[in-house]
Amino acid sequence: MSKRRKRLEQEVPTPPPRLTGITRLLSEMAVATLDLHGFTAAEAQLRLRDFITTHSYVSAGSVVHVITGKGTGSEGPAVLLGLVRDMLDDEVADQIDEYAGMLGGGGWVIRVKCTTRS
Repeated sequence: MSKRRKRLEQEVPTPPPRLTGITRLLSEMAVATLDLHGFTAAEAQLRLRDFITTHSYVSAGSVVHVITGKGTGSEGPAVLLGLVRDMLDDEVADQIDEYAGMLGGGGWVIRVKCTTRS
C-alpha cells in the first residue's frame, strides 16, 4: 500500500462545528410568528407584550419571530423596529433569554425564557 493511502486511512474526520450564540438563534425554526405590519405603536406594544408573555408559558425555551417591517411605509422614520427593540431591552427583558435582528432587517428572532405561573 502506498504512503498516501495509509495517511488517508489514518485521518479521523472532524465533526462539523457546533452552532452557538446568534448563529444558533438565527438558525432555529420559530414556533410562532407575530406580524406587526399595519399596527400603530400603541397596538404593537400591547400585542408584543401579550405574545411574549403567552409564549414564555407555552413555548418556553423556544424561538419566536416578531415581524415589524423595515418602516418604508411609515411617514418619517421607522417606528416599530425601534419600539420592539426598546421593549426587548426593557419591558419584556425578564421574559426573554436572547434576541437578534433578522437577516435583511424587518424583524426580530427571540428566544423566550421558561416562566412558571405563580
